[in-house]
Amino acid sequence: MANKATKGNKPKKKPLPKKRKKSQESNGSGLAYLVPPVMVIVAGIAFVAYITFSYDELEGKVNKAAESWRIDHWQTPIPFQGEAPENFHPLAKGLSAENCKSCHLDKYQEWSESLHHEAMGPGVYGQYPHMNASGVADCNECHAPMSEQWEHLRQDGKWVKNAAYDKDLLMEGITCAACHLRSHQRHGPPLAEGKQSVSQALHGDAQRTPYFEASEFCKGCHQHNPNTLKLNGKTIENTYNEWLESPAYAKGQSCQDCHMPERRHLWKGIHDPEMTASGVTIEPLLSSETPQIGDAFEASLTITNTGTGHMFPTYTTPAVFLKAAFLDANGRAMAGHFEQDIIQRRLKTSGQWQELFDTRIAPDKSRTLKFKRNVPKGASQFKLWVWVEPDHFYEGFYRQTLQNSPNHRGREALQQALQTTLDRQYALFSKTIDIVQ
Repeated sequence: MANKATKGNKPKKKPLPKKRKKSQESNGSGLAYLVPPVMVIVAGIAFVAYITFSYDELEGKVNKAAESWRIDHWQTPIPFQGEAPENFHPLAKGLSAENCKSCHLDKYQEWSESLHHEAMGPGVYGQYPHMNASGVADCNECHAPMSEQWEHLRQDGKWVKNAAYDKDLLMEGITCAACHLRSHQRHGPPLAEGKQSVSQALHGDAQRTPYFEASEFCKGCHQHNPNTLKLNGKTIENTYNEWLESPAYAKGQSCQDCHMPERRHLWKGIHDPEMTASGVTIEPLLSSETPQIGDAFEASLTITNTGTGHMFPTYTTPAVFLKAAFLDANGRAMAGHFEQDIIQRRLKTSGQWQELFDTRIAPDKSRTLKFKRNVPKGASQFKLWVWVEPDHFYEGFYRQTLQNSPNHRGREALQQALQTTLDRQYALFSKTIDIVQ
């Protein structure tokens, strides 16, 4: 099922993460590496030091006014907009982002390249043909929250066809109107310094509130309800609470400060190498820059969460790999001379849900991969690198679905989604030295 926050009190049913069956995998640089044994770490060891507050104590940090406004603003599905006032400009009467484009071109272009626009991508809608209306609605709450985007609505305990359903609007995902429109009334943050509103003649002025710039605005889809399923004391989506415990919160930095700098509608995160690099510090250490065959050799690779306002990475979807290997003349990792550490919160969701391990890095904390070998015969180079798979969980899910369901009606969309997950993998850092022959 689609990646979303649970709004109610029931555990969210999600696609099952599958263990990789391949003995070798591509790392995006033409190398292959051996998959280490499955890591089974006692749940909680890596995370216990970070969970220092109960949910009740965290609640005391919440901006109560912003939270109250958010709950009212983010009822889902967002109620129907209804008929637009007659005096509105024709473009201002529509709900599509295309209608906003003429006057807000910069914001439209940023949004159109963002993951909010892709919230209703092939990985989500490719699952819908095999889901019931209730399951689709669970995903739509965050991926396409407007009533006009829902093909079915619940009435009198039953799911019925929505006469106002707009499939084109559905495919816009988290579109402009989802955040900024309620009953055709525009909503937004206070005007930036030196700016004046010129919108009255087109669609009336906006209702403005500072809560658009509060982290609580993002909470509905980036923090599961504390009454939902917890594993090792943490809800499945726990980003907002991670922020409450972070130095970013203590410094007064909101989600928007990092993910919407200067109010840009970018929402960049771990899918963006530059954004990811800005949140961490990577330190390689080699015992020698000119090792020779037979020499004793040591190396380490340390990554520190120096600028991320939550765990690195947050949520259960991404995986970050620290890697070290001697390479042969073909640039391939040599058997027995490869080390890897996985930074991820990995869950088992078949049967009784479990947290298999959580090796993510808390703010201001580090994780180090250590490598110690004698330089083997045939070694041509030594390499340290950090490899990021932003959609690691979903890559496995798409592969498993395509393998086990050859007649899946959303197969073409899921194949497209799988390719996208592979295209988005990248090397965050790489250091290679030659072996002296």
